[in-house]
Amino acid sequence: MPSDIRALDEPLTDAELDELEAFLASDAVPQDCMDLEMLDGYLTAIASGPESIQPSEWLPGVWSEGGKSASPAYASSDQAQRVMGLMLRHMVGIERTLAESPTRFRPLLYMPDGEKGRGERAEGGEDRGREPAEGTAWCEGYMAGVKLRDDEWQPLYDAPDARDWIFPVEALAFGEHDPEFAEWIDDKEKRDSLVDELPVASVLIYRFWQERRKGSDARSGGKRTNVPDISRKSRQRLH
Repeated sequence: MPSDIRALDEPLTDAELDELEAFLASDAVPQDCMDLEMLDGYLTAIASGPESIQPSEWLPGVWSEGGKSASPAYASSDQAQRVMGLMLRHMVGIERTLAESPTRFRPLLYMPDGEKGRGERAEGGEDRGREPAEGTAWCEGYMAGVKLRDDEWQPLYDAPDARDWIFPVEALAFGEHDPEFAEWIDDKEKRDSLVDELPVASVLIYRFWQERRKGSDARSGGKRTNVPDISRKSRQRLH
C-alpha cells in the first residue's frame, strides 16, 4: 500500500485540498464536473441528510450534472483511488466538524472574481478586505445532494422552523432563475446576509436529521457507530 494513503478519518491538508481542486479543474474530468466549492456543498448535504448514501450513488453527480454517464479519464487506477480517497476524507471531515465543532464549521466558498469556481477561497462570508463570497455554487451543490433523497428530505420542509434553515441555501442556489427567490438576492446586502446564514443553517439541518436518525435507531433497537474524531484544519481555509 502506498505510504501516502491515509486513514479515512484523517483530515485533508491544504496541499491535498489543492490537489483535489486541481483535478476537478483539469482536462481529465467532464466539462460540467463540480468544482471544489460545489463539491463541498454536495458532500455537506450528503453527510447531513436523513440517511446514508453510498459513493456509487453520489459519485456520478460529481462528474456530470444530473449523474449522466460520464467519468474522469484517470491516468491510472492509483489516481482513481487517490481522488476517491480525498473526497471520502473530505466528507468525513465535514461531518466531524458539524458534529464535534459546529461553531467552526464554514462552507468552503470561492471569492467572486468574474470566473465562477476559480476565485480565492474564504470562510463563509467572512470579510477579509475583498468582496464576500457569492456562495451560489456551494448552494447548488448542496441542493444537488438534497435531490438525491428528495422524498426523504420532506420532513424538514414540513417542520416550520427547519424550513427556514434551508431557505438561504435555496435562495442562493435558485435565486437567479426562480422568481420565488429572486427578490432575496437582488442586492448585495441581501445576498451577503444569506451567505452569512449558511454556517448556522448547515449545523441546524445536520442536527435536525441526526435527532431523527437517533429516534429511528432507538425505535429499531439499533446503534449508530460514530465516525472517529479528526482535526478541523480542512475547514479553516483562505488562499
